[in-house]
Amino acid sequence: MTLRYSDDKIIEGLRQKKSSYIAYLYEEFGPIVRHWVSKNSGNQQDVEDLFQDTLIILYTRSLVQPFKLECSLKTYFMSICKNLWLQRLERKFRLLYQAEYEVNDTEESYVIDEMEPGEKSLDQQRLFFKNLLSLPTDCQRLIRLYCLKIPYKDIARLMNYKDISSVKSRKYLCKNLLRKKILNDPECYQFFFT
Repeated sequence: MTLRYSDDKIIEGLRQKKSSYIAYLYEEFGPIVRHWVSKNSGNQQDVEDLFQDTLIILYTRSLVQPFKLECSLKTYFMSICKNLWLQRLERKFRLLYQAEYEVNDTEESYVIDEMEPGEKSLDQQRLFFKNLLSLPTDCQRLIRLYCLKIPYKDIARLMNYKDISSVKSRKYLCKNLLRKKILNDPECYQFFFT
């Protein structure tokens, strides 16, 4: 039977660098972090790095007196974790997928259900969805919500972004990633050269 520690006891144990409390955090929060990161384009190495970085931030913040939690330790830990991971994804996408083409950020650029019927539009839709499904899960969801014309404030709430500007910034990165994937897809050439 595993011992259960209160949040205050864990924080105090962390301040004192007691290995039993650190091991307890790994045991309690490790599976949640692993599940969340794997759902959001990460691997086991990412999980380990992210857990360590979150632990360091929690430790550093716990040393600043007075340290008072306004929520459960699990919620606080996961919010640090999620913020770190989203920052890393954003940095990674910005470095790897900087736009090489002018960004057309109009609503029409991703509305697919109002196309003229016909074989070419079906092929374009297939190309769009094939490449959409190759994006990280959070990008897929964001672009789908955007295509459904869900207001930014609702997207922020549904996807746990802090505000509308975070949604716009993330949407910009995801759309550029999708655009780059489509333009690099060999099937894309049939629409330009046929």
